[in-house]
Amino acid sequence: MLLVGGITLSQAVSDPRAVTLRWLRLGGLIALTLVGVALALRPGVGTGGAGVGFGWSSETDNAVSWGLLIASAVACVVQLVTVQLAKRDVQRVAATCGFVLAVAAAAFVLTAQFKLAVEADAVTDVSPGLGAVVAATPWSAGLLGGFLMTMLLGHAYLTAGNEMTQAPFRRLVLVLALLLAVRLLVSLVTGAWPAMRQQDVQPLSSWSVMLMTARYGVGLVVPGAFVYMIHDCVKRRANQSATGILYVATILVVIGEGAALALVRATGFVF
Repeated sequence: MLLVGGITLSQAVSDPRAVTLRWLRLGGLIALTLVGVALALRPGVGTGGAGVGFGWSSETDNAVSWGLLIASAVACVVQLVTVQLAKRDVQRVAATCGFVLAVAAAAFVLTAQFKLAVEADAVTDVSPGLGAVVAATPWSAGLLGGFLMTMLLGHAYLTAGNEMTQAPFRRLVLVLALLLAVRLLVSLVTGAWPAMRQQDVQPLSSWSVMLMTARYGVGLVVPGAFVYMIHDCVKRRANQSATGILYVATILVVIGEGAALALVRATGFVF
């Protein structure tokens, strides 16, 4: 659902008349497929698993998760249908709704799982958790889906470059730079800073230190340098080079956000 949120955000911030309908359609198909996967893998009430946080603690949580996922699927379907009908402005509204709903679904799942981890004593301190999860989710989603869709837009330039100017490519790269900066700031405030303050009481394990290195070095710093390189390539109309860098940056961001999720379980803080 984080990926779905980022995909729909990219569709919402892009000028629908400056990009091809094929790119908008591809994003909608990927988003709808991922929502389907989320629905298929969605746990039921009290279902067990290998570890803490599998299943829902109440019927209310179960119902809310169903509602948010189905609403996200509906938004993706509307976006796809309106793209097929070339209703560019309507699809942009649908993509915006899809972003809000997908982020709400992801935040709900993460907060619910965090509370279950606290109840099972896997995480001992809830104070920084719930609000921090909500604060970090939109930016995490934007990065994951944003890098994917920007990479796919770069690929679209290689096959249909004469149909687009450089403006939509440049806009998405600037959005990625903004998302990286905000994500880094939020991660430092809600994760690294409180974790370091508790070093005397609860020292970080070597595993947590390794995850933090991957989270910041691989997931934020290196992609930040890549975004600068991508922006320079876009200015020079070197779209093939920009797309190649985006392939690597997308993988690094996935690794970084995965490490951030693992750190929630390992430390109790939201990175």
